[in-house]
Amino acid sequence: MTMDTTPIPGIEAQHDLIRHLEGSQFGWDIVVGDAFVRGMRDIGYKSTAFALSELFDNSVQAGAGHIDLLFGFDQGHKPTKIAIVDDGHGMVPAMVRASLVWGAGTRHNNRVGFGKYGYGLPSASVSQARRVTVYSKTESTDWTSAYLDVDEIGDGKWTSGNRIEMPKETQERPPRFVFDELKRLGRADLDHGTVIIWENLDRVDLRQRDALRGKLVTEIGIIYRNYLLDTPISVDGQVVEPCDPLFLTEGFRYYDLDEDRAVAYTPATLEVADKQTGEVIGRMRVRFSRFPASFFRKPEAKAKPRPNPRRDMNERLGIADSNNGIIFLRNGRQIDVVRPPRQHLGVLNATTDRFWAVEVDFEATLDDYFSITTSKQQVTPSDAIWDMLKDKAGIFAAINQMKSDYEKNAKVIREAAEGEDKKPSIAALEEAKKFQTQKAPVETPVRKKEADENFKREVDKKAKETGIDRSLIEQELTAQQAENHYAIEFEDLPGAPFYRCIQRGAQRVLFVNQAHRFYSDLYMGHGTNPRLRAALEVLLLTLGDAEVNADPDSERRTFYERERASVWSPNLDDTLKSLGHIDLVTSPDSAEAAEAA
Repeated sequence: MTMDTTPIPGIEAQHDLIRHLEGSQFGWDIVVGDAFVRGMRDIGYKSTAFALSELFDNSVQAGAGHIDLLFGFDQGHKPTKIAIVDDGHGMVPAMVRASLVWGAGTRHNNRVGFGKYGYGLPSASVSQARRVTVYSKTESTDWTSAYLDVDEIGDGKWTSGNRIEMPKETQERPPRFVFDELKRLGRADLDHGTVIIWENLDRVDLRQRDALRGKLVTEIGIIYRNYLLDTPISVDGQVVEPCDPLFLTEGFRYYDLDEDRAVAYTPATLEVADKQTGEVIGRMRVRFSRFPASFFRKPEAKAKPRPNPRRDMNERLGIADSNNGIIFLRNGRQIDVVRPPRQHLGVLNATTDRFWAVEVDFEATLDDYFSITTSKQQVTPSDAIWDMLKDKAGIFAAINQMKSDYEKNAKVIREAAEGEDKKPSIAALEEAKKFQTQKAPVETPVRKKEADENFKREVDKKAKETGIDRSLIEQELTAQQAENHYAIEFEDLPGAPFYRCIQRGAQRVLFVNQAHRFYSDLYMGHGTNPRLRAALEVLLLTLGDAEVNADPDSERRTFYERERASVWSPNLDDTLKSLGHIDLVTSPDSAEAAEAA
């Protein structure tokens, strides 16, 4: 068998770097030693998956056909080692040592693949573990290893004179568990490739095997969705499925979870030209996706007017929430999710803004416009980029259109579920007022001013969200309030009181906080029914009436605001939490009565 002697560009680049290191003043120093390494440990990777991505980037650029992430165990079921194995072209012996030196990468300022600074492997590794060992071989070399140990550096074991020097590489095969795991996966013995092992894991996200595997499979599937078909990745034996957070790619994870499908809006491709020469230096590709109002619900909850946020939601929701904003990719690899500037879109609402998604995939030649960080996990688009996305891709107009379309879709579901009749709680309140003997509170200037300001804020909010003319919004809301003097709405505000009530123009509005345990455990809890929910609404509206009927600066208003926020809400949360641990005995008669209601 004749060996192919055609030079491999990646291997040639390694030899060039090694000649540079051995012939320069820099040599094999780790630059600043202990303090530098401790600083690199705190570089701030978003998660273990993003740290691993630095290593996967190298594997993809090394031409790997497969990448396997393996767990090693000293005892029990908690991984004590993580091995990243690829079958790429590998590294020549001295390059194994060089791969652990900060800034000694072969792809400095690379604008074709992923590499940029040569910091990835050592920075990512020490951010998660106190020791990393690299093993690699090419088709023409034996296995070679080198390691980096945070504790040994701190103890001065690597100090020589006034320098801290990387130990020389040695000939050594990867540990046995790596080959045992590869054999279990049906992989042939590695003829060439790289194995990186993290030990003394002290900063990995999760330590339980199943939980860690599940988290990594999900996050890696999103980050590398555009590469997994060409370069499959497995985690602890589970194949990573590509997952498109826009849910537009047929065959990807959760695309066909149920009958609901994401709706694609017209994509855009933008060319970015050099200001001096006018030549195109890179492109941005933009995709848009809107999700139906029932998209994140399990099948049995599709038609519910108010689904339970803990029990009724499907797996898509977590992915949408972790990608809530403008998703940025570099050369097809996800880097960051950025909240758009407030002047363009206002403040994002965690509940309603999860129903649209925008992806911007930019070429690496545009790095300077995005201020991409050393760890390749954060971008800061320049003002020029935001202007291009606004004016040429129309992303903010598209988002407002998607939000408007979502509102229409959600309204259809609400009306279908509840019918057009007035809510029972509101009908009961209005009927009861006919028999009340106390006089209606006198309208005061301060209360009227408060109501008018609340109405104006609602008009401004809806006009910004929908893009509809403000005067038309005002007319529509005024007409609605003439027919309905009460309204019940829902909001998602972690840490806020379980309810609040305001006067908004001619309408009194009760807000129920979906983030409070009152909503999940009581209002929409197991065994609740429409009659119980209506009774709870009546109770809160009655309390709300007493509060809103008082002037804003009065002692009565202050009492309600203070008690609601600092006493009732936290006490109710604690009590409901305790109640959840108590077994309640329900008689057959009472259970049947509840079902009948």
